[in-house]
Amino acid sequence: MKKKSKIIISISILCILFVACGCYTYKSSFGIWEIKKSSKAEIVWADFIWKNQTINGKYFEKTAMLIPCKIKEIENNLTFQFDIGSNRTMLYEKSLSSFYFQNETLSENVEKFKFPLNFSKNKKLFKNLNISFGGYELFNESSYVLGNYGLVSSVEKINKGDTIHIGTIGADLFQGKVLIIDYPKQKFAICEEVPDQFKKTLVDIELDKNGRPVLPLLLNSKKYRILFDNGSSLFPLATSTKNINNFSTNPVLDSIEISSWGEKHIVDSRMITDTFDLAGRKFCNVKIYENHTGLGIDKKTDGMAGNFLFWNSTIVIDFKNKKIGIY
Repeated sequence: MKKKSKIIISISILCILFVACGCYTYKSSFGIWEIKKSSKAEIVWADFIWKNQTINGKYFEKTAMLIPCKIKEIENNLTFQFDIGSNRTMLYEKSLSSFYFQNETLSENVEKFKFPLNFSKNKKLFKNLNISFGGYELFNESSYVLGNYGLVSSVEKINKGDTIHIGTIGADLFQGKVLIIDYPKQKFAICEEVPDQFKKTLVDIELDKNGRPVLPLLLNSKKYRILFDNGSSLFPLATSTKNINNFSTNPVLDSIEISSWGEKHIVDSRMITDTFDLAGRKFCNVKIYENHTGLGIDKKTDGMAGNFLFWNSTIVIDFKNKKIGIY
């Protein structure tokens, strides 16, 4: 039996804390997203960058995917986390409020609204949000603002040359469209249809009620439903205590303390030594993490897959026709 090692790591969320020739729209629960493309080309690329972290003396690569962005009313360069595990695209209130000194009208764009009665607190919306990245411009007349979240920065701490992390690009942005993520080249694209070079070997997937992709996994002749969450870069696979023995009964290898949306909890890893098929690609000797609290694990699926398995691949997710390809 392998000796169990324990690594306690506090990871803040980024993942974890941290013109137009083409045009289409998607109606979210908060507003209508309009995306404009700067070219008629079938594939228009935008860049993402990896966040790396050294925590408690241990170095972790690729802990989050960040998209360099601009917002019309803000002078500074910004980043959004690329996270289709998130239901919606959003701004972080604390980070946003750091710029109120820079533009007196910025705070006037934020207004309160009430959720239905089963929610106890008022939430906020940002009116007429303009975001740009790569060859894309995004507009939403009513965008979600996550209250009391993000980095607090005083006037003295923000310089015009600083890049500030301000929000999340979520799954709502890609509904009815095709998302291509080229991991080796660190770029992504939004298309109307699957480009010809990616039409082979597409596999059926599901979309959950929030429009997030759920992938098929086959292990030892048993089928499982795995949520794809590219906001959880640290984990190849993760599951709940209830399901962990379905994937591995091997001894625990290590333990990690993570912070997911401000909630801290410990996860343990085991090795899946058997070969399994995930969305048409075979894998073996992959770590799976047991989340004892269940935080971040959708109870209606059997587990979650992060970016780790796809670092050397290009993936194509067809949200319109519910297909995925891994190349």
